[in-house]
Amino acid sequence: MSNKIGIYITGLGQSIDNETVEKYVERLKNELSFKTDGTFYYLKIEKKIYPIDKECTVVNLYRKSRKDKDNKNVEGQLIYKMYDFQYHQILTNRFERHNIIIKNLLLFTLIIKKLPQITLRLFNGDGFSRPYQTLYAFLMLFTISLCILFLVPACIEIILNSTNNGSGLIEKTNAALRFFNIKKIICVTESNKTLSAIGKTILSITTLVLLFAPKSKTILTSLATEFSCVDSYITNGDQSQILLGNLDQLIEYIAENEPNPEIHFHTYSFGCILAIDALFPIAEIPPSDNIQKLTKLLITIGNPFEFINAYYPIFYERRCSVMKDKLNWINVYSILDVFSTNFRRDDKRGEAEFGIKDIPRTPENINYEITSDRSGLVTFFSLNSIKMHKCYWDYSTIGQSCMKVILPSLLEKKSISL
Repeated sequence: MSNKIGIYITGLGQSIDNETVEKYVERLKNELSFKTDGTFYYLKIEKKIYPIDKECTVVNLYRKSRKDKDNKNVEGQLIYKMYDFQYHQILTNRFERHNIIIKNLLLFTLIIKKLPQITLRLFNGDGFSRPYQTLYAFLMLFTISLCILFLVPACIEIILNSTNNGSGLIEKTNAALRFFNIKKIICVTESNKTLSAIGKTILSITTLVLLFAPKSKTILTSLATEFSCVDSYITNGDQSQILLGNLDQLIEYIAENEPNPEIHFHTYSFGCILAIDALFPIAEIPPSDNIQKLTKLLITIGNPFEFINAYYPIFYERRCSVMKDKLNWINVYSILDVFSTNFRRDDKRGEAEFGIKDIPRTPENINYEITSDRSGLVTFFSLNSIKMHKCYWDYSTIGQSCMKVILPSLLEKKSISL
């Protein structure tokens, strides 16, 4: 009998707010407790080191009869083991060192760069079912990032006006030019008042936007991290090689140290991209022998496949399809989540209609929603469609989560040893 071994690959930015592999397995444990009577489930956590000094958290899920719950002489049965694949520091290290102004500048530049593709998707969806929701998300990010960037000159002008008896930035510039015997080239008459008024207007608009967008600084910083790092991963092959090489090392460690392992990928958000790249590599290069022999299940939660495919249209071309018939694939999505993929040509709930580009393999689609509200001004101004990306579980492990809809499929496929 094979040992069920999971590899947990979480997301970036706002996706990993207070999230850990321990919480993920805790939710699985709770759902198992709800499903079965007379059985006690518990966790054991350990740290392991795999090649090149990479530390990995491993969560072991055990079960035993509830009557033996407090009997230490009765050994529990190991039914699942989850390895945590940590990649965030490798991918985000350079970006996280920047302050919020630089992060906003990078985000602003990225949106400008993708603007032609964003516009194109409004008229030619090419299988992307929610271009308007995505446009809305980009516009909100663009607006907030632009306002924050404009705060710098606006604040400088207001400070100079308030401390120099009306002598603003333009007057200071002209004084400097006269000092160097350069002809006065900036008119001061009404422009000083105009610039000051513009600065105050920008401050007012920015304050209004930030008020209507709760935790907007946190959301913006996180999304700037997410978008910029995803763009870097897709466009710079060196980072993808480092990350996928580390993942191969973890799989090699599992193959050598776990008896008869059956590997399952549990992935969320950007983690879905990594897993798909490992299972269906670019340039039709086959995945590693360990992946081909041991991997039996892929779970994607909040998979941004459609989003990536819409704005990086050649990224998923020429993928190796050797794994298409070798594993089960469960895809959990939310209609309200602008970044998730339902693998359909509309924004409706239902069975998947396509898979990864030209690979003839569709996932088992599972819908998970926490609300039926899809419209309204409050929803629009609060960036709800962006924040929904992290609503597949409550921050507390005792709250409901998408594990509630995943577990029945896992039990049906006998992906957990019960």
